[in-house]
Amino acid sequence: MLLANLLQPPRCPLASPIRCQAPAQHHQPAASSSRGLLLRGAGSPVVKRLPAGDWLLWYHSGARVALATSPDGLRWSAPVAPDPLLPSTDWWVFDTAAVRPGDVLVISGPDAPSSPSRRPPPSSSAVYWLYYTGSNDARLAASPFPAADVAALPGLAISQDGRHWARIEGAHHTGALLGVGEDHPQGWEKRCAAAPKVVMHADGDLRMYYHSFDEMSQRHAVGVARSRDGIRWERVGKALEGGGPGSFDEGGVRQGHVVRDRAAGRYMMAYEGLDGNGGVSIGLAVSEDGLRGWRRCSESPALCSSEDDDEWDVAGVGAPCLVQMDGPYDWRLYYMGVGKDGEAAIGMAYSEGQGLPRFNRCDALLM
Repeated sequence: MLLANLLQPPRCPLASPIRCQAPAQHHQPAASSSRGLLLRGAGSPVVKRLPAGDWLLWYHSGARVALATSPDGLRWSAPVAPDPLLPSTDWWVFDTAAVRPGDVLVISGPDAPSSPSRRPPPSSSAVYWLYYTGSNDARLAASPFPAADVAALPGLAISQDGRHWARIEGAHHTGALLGVGEDHPQGWEKRCAAAPKVVMHADGDLRMYYHSFDEMSQRHAVGVARSRDGIRWERVGKALEGGGPGSFDEGGVRQGHVVRDRAAGRYMMAYEGLDGNGGVSIGLAVSEDGLRGWRRCSESPALCSSEDDDEWDVAGVGAPCLVQMDGPYDWRLYYMGVGKDGEAAIGMAYSEGQGLPRFNRCDALLM
């Protein structure tokens, strides 16, 4: 059974359909030396390339989730109005202070439109499923890399147009999909279950990758849960933990984004690695089945922060989002970078050629 058939279409308002626009002036890279820079004042990129060729980017800006569109994945529009997702106004829920996008599933049935520029007909089973991080702690919005003690839980919202969302209440008493701490006393996740990334492995088999902080090891780790319907989840355990002493991720791993590699037939995870001094870079790991046997592709990061003090991503790179392009070995890596002033921005690096990817920042002059 298709996942989209498990629920009726959400009762959220339909507005004019998304159309890709020319980029707004203030979203252009500031200078040709800002390699890879696409969008300032933004973080947690979730990028989807639709079959018709259009691109969508959900990201967090402050406490809210925003949306931009693009014809090529490089030139992005101003934020589409209204904001796709704001913190909840219900006092009892888990996401009253801030929300950040984790992942978006675009689920299409046989009658789904071939282009996002057309309004889906009332009978269409095409829906967007937004998995997101929510928190009642304002620090989630205040820092690009929140502290380990910031409480956060995963949530779900569903849309018919990618812009107007209806929250779906999860099993936790706050409406979240998973609980932590006293709600899950046997688990290692005591503080948070954040940055949900969801892969549809097969019909009726979804995997959610999220990170939490293990108080026993005093490190972040990436966990995995499974679901038949995308709403009710059962934890499986840890998928990936931090590396050994002196490694680029000895302080732990988080923000694991998992995709199916078409060329190799296995799963690839891009993740944040924290070193012993708190520095953040992006690493890669692979697994044959996406559940067990995750192993690092290299003892070195796939992407490090810039070495130039004036660059926009000199203070750390993270929140990776992998997109496999038309060529089986061609990848784009969208990511969040932080400057020395603490400002977050979104950039892109690319990888071409066979073998395990090595990413180079795109050149603003070529955009």
